[in-house]
Amino acid sequence: MMFITLFSIGGLSGLVLSNAMLDIVLHDGYYVVGHFHYVLSLGAVYGILLSVLVYTDVLVGSIRDESVDKLLVSVLMCGTNLVFFPMHYVGIGGLARRILDYTDCY
Repeated sequence: MMFITLFSIGGLSGLVLSNAMLDIVLHDGYYVVGHFHYVLSLGAVYGILLSVLVYTDVLVGSIRDESVDKLLVSVLMCGTNLVFFPMHYVGIGGLARRILDYTDCY
């Protein structure tokens, strides 16, 4: 469920990048970085992390408390959205991806 939510947010930001005029403006900005992290990076990281959570029970032979797992997933979901979602706003504001391209106001 978590992967589907984050992938959907990244996919919707990709629809904005599919517009040719907006892609020219947003191409070298943090908007693309936020889109990339939502679609590719978080999908891979959460896939690996959640598979480790599931398969440690199988390999070790113990059963963890399900409420701790739900708490962990909700904290990770909130934390990653707090870290990566503002990249879209900063990218729309014009912040460049590379430090050498920053204007003097930054």
